[in-house]
Amino acid sequence: MDYISLNTAISITGLSKRTLWRRIAEGVLRTDPTVEPGERTRVAVEDVAPLARLALTPALRELAIAADAGLAEAQCDLGLTFLAAGLDAEGAAWLALAANQAHLDAMHWLGRCLIAGRGVAADEKGGVDWIARAANYGHVSARAMVQYLYDPARPALGPAALEAALDAIERRVVFEALGAAGG
Repeated sequence: MDYISLNTAISITGLSKRTLWRRIAEGVLRTDPTVEPGERTRVAVEDVAPLARLALTPALRELAIAADAGLAEAQCDLGLTFLAAGLDAEGAAWLALAANQAHLDAMHWLGRCLIAGRGVAADEKGGVDWIARAANYGHVSARAMVQYLYDPARPALGPAALEAALDAIERRVVFEALGAAGG
């Protein structure tokens, strides 16, 4: 049986730690018998699945287990899954975990979340900083965005307009890459 931490269960279900502890006491959530109850308590993924806000397909279960284990790529992918489902706070939190491990896509997307205020308070400077870090490590879209973001002639834009400008840059980079690959 696979187990995840209470913090991951909170993220997946949206339930509070107190509610999860109550479910454990009621026998609804089984815990890992190899871990003493407390802050390191782990709960069975199959028991969390019916409480989840996202359908925990087998692939998403494996992704959650890998993200819970601290794998940056899985944390980034889980964060993007949450963003796609409109669960922005959870998405940004998982992206931050992966970004802090120097995962390039997570750095890029965390920067985008900060700029747009998706799941976090809008913070253009903090967002630009994360995108610049990704660019410094070679993230192609982030490099194109940094040129725009650091352009002194760039007009001052609100979060939504700036996010739209970054979307346009990303589309251009992707289309250029597809054109180069095909021709």
